[in-house]
Amino acid sequence: MLHKTTYMRGFHIEATDGGIGHVDDFLVDENWIVRYLVVDTSNWPGGQSVIVPCTAIESINSPDKKILLKLTRAEVKNCPDVDTADIKLIETLGPTIM
Repeated sequence: MLHKTTYMRGFHIEATDGGIGHVDDFLVDENWIVRYLVVDTSNWPGGQSVIVPCTAIESINSPDKKILLKLTRAEVKNCPDVDTADIKLIETLGPTIM
């Protein structure tokens, strides 16, 4: 089943032991395959934006706007943060107004 990423931004992330954040963005490779979810865990103490591999997705519940993972909350919190991910600088800059 196909899902629009614009619709899925903001979906709640459910780890195996409870909620951990929401989808903030997606990372695709040069072949336009979604490889990672950017998950905002800032509602948790010490939370930040982390990248979670798509292989960790158990299922997507579109009606309830949830993505269920095969990871625990601790495993999600230990995923690499966006600042340390190998993302080219140009992609992390905001829009340029001319």
